[in-house]
Amino acid sequence: MERHPTHQKILDETIRIIETSGEASVRVHDIEVAVGVTAPSIYHFFGSREGLVRAAQAERVIRSFSQFGKVSEPILRRVSSRAELRVAINELLTMIYEPSRATARLQRIFAIGSAEGRPELAALIGDATRNFLHENAESFKVFKDKGWIRPDLDLEAFNQWLSGQILGRVYIEIGCEPRPNPAWDAISKEAVAFVVFGSLSDD
Repeated sequence: MERHPTHQKILDETIRIIETSGEASVRVHDIEVAVGVTAPSIYHFFGSREGLVRAAQAERVIRSFSQFGKVSEPILRRVSSRAELRVAINELLTMIYEPSRATARLQRIFAIGSAEGRPELAALIGDATRNFLHENAESFKVFKDKGWIRPDLDLEAFNQWLSGQILGRVYIEIGCEPRPNPAWDAISKEAVAFVVFGSLSDD
């Protein structure tokens, strides 16, 4: 989505503040100074401080989806067999569960949490999430058409379930230093393999 450069700078600075100090730390004056704009410019693009915060929180979620797409697309693009699809899914899950990804998961949860009592933000995040999950489902359709995935699997529902399952990892990540959790990873990977293929292996 193409934005005016000033709009983008204001949004980037607001996201930086939220991810560094929390939403309560967003002050229009601080953004004026950091970006080199006036308050009327901020209100021109976002309407109000609330509009600015709402846009920044929605953008955080959208960016996390975009970052995942940049990593997953090349991995799935090189798949040429059912066996390779198993390997690719395992590779994606291994990447997703890396301790280094914990911060991104928590940021997404916090952005979603900020939508409580904000119906406009909830709608923005909801639309972005549904679009992302639909695109993921579409990217798996080619594998289903080839017969590499269970024919009865609802790809939309699978991607919705998988997204929730991945975010559920925050229960073991929130409030502590990110660290590997191989037992959790193994259970998750087995569940995904069974849901997608109907078995844990092709043997």
